[in-house]
Amino acid sequence: MVGPRLATTFASGDQARVTEVSAVLDAISGPWVYTGAFGTGARMKYIANLLLAVHTVAAAEAMALARRSGLDLELVQQTLDNSIASSAVWKQRGPVMAERRWSPAPGPIATLQPILDQIEAHAAQAGLSAPVFAAAKEVFDKAFADGWGHLDIASVHDQVSGGPDRDEERS
Repeated sequence: MVGPRLATTFASGDQARVTEVSAVLDAISGPWVYTGAFGTGARMKYIANLLLAVHTVAAAEAMALARRSGLDLELVQQTLDNSIASSAVWKQRGPVMAERRWSPAPGPIATLQPILDQIEAHAAQAGLSAPVFAAAKEVFDKAFADGWGHLDIASVHDQVSGGPDRDEERS
């Protein structure tokens, strides 16, 4: 879902074994972190992807509202990039949303979708209702059901805005 050597790898299991393969991790991964006992890497991935989903939908809503408000989208992007309201998702996907460039998809919805299902199951098992995540997952579920699996995750912009035709009517 990210460019080469930009993703963080979560390594878990026996620390001595992870240390043995650290040179391989250094060669093939971006930053990597040892997360602890076996299984903690997967759980860390759930946390990271929960934030990815929520931040993506929040950025989509913000960009859609900026568009419908008649604001200069480039100015909105530049202004918020270095503000407290920014996020890595906003910086990376905001311009994609502004231009509606869903393809090629460095992070297609179909890649994220099964992970969202795993997060939902893990949160339930942990006894967490996660309403913000549930709302974001609903947007991704609809996008996937609508056949948007091959499009970049930023395309949820058109899910929350109702699509390009709806925005054009309001502009």
